[in-house]
Amino acid sequence: MDDPEAGGFRREMASSVDVVVVGGGISGTSAAYHLAAAGVDVALLERGVVGGGTTSAAVGVLAPPLRQPFDETVHFRGADEARAIWEFALRSVASLGTLLRERGESERVALDLTGGFVLAEPHTLVRVQRAHAALERAGLPVSWLTAEDARGKVGGRGFSGGYFVDGGGCLSPGPTAVALARAAEAEGAGISEGVEVTEVRRERGGLVCDTDRGEVRAEMVVYATHVDSRRFSSYLGDEIVPIRGQALIADSGGLSFPGGCSTHWKLNVWRSVPDGRIALGGWRHDAWDRSYWKMKPDLDPGLQGDLQGWFERAFPSAAPLAVEERWSGIFGWTADYLPLVGPLPGRTGELVISGFSGGGLPFAFEAGRVIASIVAEGDPVPGAKLLDPRRFT
Repeated sequence: MDDPEAGGFRREMASSVDVVVVGGGISGTSAAYHLAAAGVDVALLERGVVGGGTTSAAVGVLAPPLRQPFDETVHFRGADEARAIWEFALRSVASLGTLLRERGESERVALDLTGGFVLAEPHTLVRVQRAHAALERAGLPVSWLTAEDARGKVGGRGFSGGYFVDGGGCLSPGPTAVALARAAEAEGAGISEGVEVTEVRRERGGLVCDTDRGEVRAEMVVYATHVDSRRFSSYLGDEIVPIRGQALIADSGGLSFPGGCSTHWKLNVWRSVPDGRIALGGWRHDAWDRSYWKMKPDLDPGLQGDLQGWFERAFPSAAPLAVEERWSGIFGWTADYLPLVGPLPGRTGELVISGFSGGGLPFAFEAGRVIASIVAEGDPVPGAKLLDPRRFT
């Protein structure tokens, strides 16, 4: 599992702020950074360590942004909305990369924005071709890869082609959340680790966050706790479905991959880790009955074996894969693959940034900007309406 390292953030917390962000993953720290940068008095409360929850379980691949072939997105949403979704994610990744570089965090978070690879296997080739053609028609930054191109770029065997996403890449998720928390703190945010919010209640026109360390009063609360957000709202329990994924980290056997790699629209993802290992995750597409509505990040030996076996067949030079660690993680899935970002229906002062359907890394930073624009009444963020939680009501 991606180790974010203890952020060393202070454990004391303010008794009263404008906004409380509950959760210190990449979405919560993104929201806290943008809120603080907009001049909002914000406190982030994380019950464990920043970057140590759902975020740390992610492999770290940034492209493609959405777990759906682009031509299907166009079919269901129309060309303009489909393009707006991709542009939102590409803008998010680019601005996150800029901030990390400006703060000197690139090496610490293993930032690699050399591109993303969406690879086709024989049984997915036609779907990948259709998705690529739709992306090209939309004018998005992609280029086709022949089977020979795929072998030349990522090696392996069994890939029938694919496409390259300019602006994609990968990073280490947990350390990235820590870097964002440091950036938020530099803008004046209060970051507190080891504080569990047990309840949020209304009192005298405001909100009170009850924690295991006392009360914090706020005008607004932002829930950034992924599937755990259901503790605070039945609405989130209805609209965010927990899905359990499997992942591992292993010696690369001398293999090295550029950027982030994926098949099946991120149902299988992998990247090189700077220390010479590989991080690999996925293998849910043939086992939804063992992954859907699972609340605990338990290891599934069968799926772990399937994941490892698939990689060894695709990259036989790495076989047998020397696995050093295996883990599982839970992420929140929504009906349209898009996150819930904005005010909760019927809950004045309560907002959410959650339900990223396993695509939180490319969306989260710009989603944090959406939260700040709502709270600080700034300029609307392009594409934000598509993420409004009220779309399901």
